[in-house]
This record gives sequence, C-alpha cells and structure tokens, in this order.
Amino acid sequence: MDCRNVEFSPQKSAERINRALQVFPKGALMRLLAFALHLLGVRRQVVASLLGMPEESVKTVSRLVMRDGFPALRDRRRSEKGPVAEAVSSPVAVTARREGEWYIVEFGVDGNSLRIPVAFSVQARTVLLSLVNAGLLSVQETARVLGIHPGHCRELSKKLKGQDVDKSLIDKREGLKKDYLFTPEVKSELILQFAVNALSGWPTSGRAISEELHQRCGIEVSERSVRLYLKKLGLSRIADALPELLDAQKKTSSNS
Repeated sequence: MDCRNVEFSPQKSAERINRALQVFPKGALMRLLAFALHLLGVRRQVVASLLGMPEESVKTVSRLVMRDGFPALRDRRRSEKGPVAEAVSSPVAVTARREGEWYIVEFGVDGNSLRIPVAFSVQARTVLLSLVNAGLLSVQETARVLGIHPGHCRELSKKLKGQDVDKSLIDKREGLKKDYLFTPEVKSELILQFAVNALSGWPTSGRAISEELHQRCGIEVSERSVRLYLKKLGLSRIADALPELLDAQKKTSSNS
C-alpha cells in the first residue's frame, strides 16, 4: 500500500483520536496505531516519535501482534474495558528468548525486559524456572530457551518449587565437580580394575567398576564418574578387544 500521495490532516486526526479515546483505552489505541503504521511501512523510529512511545515498545508491539493477533493489542497487565475503567490486576504477558550471549525475558508489550548473561546459568535457570512455576512461562518455551529437554525442565522446576536454589540447582552441580577430582592413585586403580575385568570377561560398566574399587581398595567413586572417565579415555570401546589382543599376543609368542 503506497501512502506517499495520501493527504493527512493533523486537525482531523486530533479530532478523530479524541473521539476514539471515548471508547478505546489510550494504551490500546496507541498500540493499534503503532501496528497500523508499521504495516504501512513507516520506520520504527518515526512511529515511536509520532506516538510518543519508546522505540523498543513499538518493536515489541509489532512482534507480539504478528504472533498472537488482536489480543496482543490489549494490555494484559490490567483491564482495558474503557478509558475510565479501574485498573485490575491480571497475568502479565511474559515471553523469553535467547539472543547471542543473553537470555531476554520480556514483560507485557511496553518494552519492559530483563537481560541475563548466558554465562550466569544458575541465575538464568532460577528466574526462568520461577516464572514456569508461577504459570507465566510454559515448560516447552523455557526448555527451548535453556536448550534442555522439556522433561528435564519440568523436573528442575518441581525441584525449585520444593527446595531452595542451593538445594535444587547448585548442589548437584557441585557434586559433579567433585566427581571429577581423580587423584593419580584413583586413576591407576580404575584403569587396572577395568583391564582386569575386561580380560576376565567380567562386566566393565560404571557400576561394576565402582563396586570393585570400593570392595578392593576402599575407593569411593560414583558410578557416573567412572562411566564418564572411561568414556573420556576411550576405554569403553576396547573392552571386547583386550581379550582378543591378549590371545593374539600369546599365539605370536608361542610361534616365535
């Protein structure tokens, strides 16, 4: 739609807007005008200047209306039944996304937002999962933003609901860090036990190695840590090859 040759009357505009304000809440009318000007191709900075809105609010209005349709024109934080209607609390329209190295949470269509560095993972999870528990974000949307499985997201939100942050989101992380504190003694005993089990045809799973180390040496290493360390060294791939290699070496020695 080309509006370059259309004449606009500031006087008529003021009169019509004043009449419209008798039936439209001002916020809803401004958002409607912002979206209409956006559709007509007006630059965002110009729209913001004409309507006296923050430029970021114009951007947010356009994005939410394109996504949610006409309901997004209404300020979901309060009742907008008319210009004299008393404000009534209602759920805030909250959206979340990741942009580069930031998590961005937007509240309503007025440009209010919260930015959390991606590096602050515990802080980000605390905020986003708290919004999930408050019913302001969905599990699916939050899982997508955090890059985790929806089931895991739901599990974390339940833990946060029943426990403090240090119990639900931090302790497990610290425990995993301790799992990786292998001393040279633990490493050598772990590799030795793996080799013995592989050559003897015994199980070489993380649980089996962990139990053998505990019984034989009194070393307490979690099943998960053993499994991850074996995978890191590539030992789990050679469990079946070790006995075959040993037999081959014996035959070579006998022939020579």
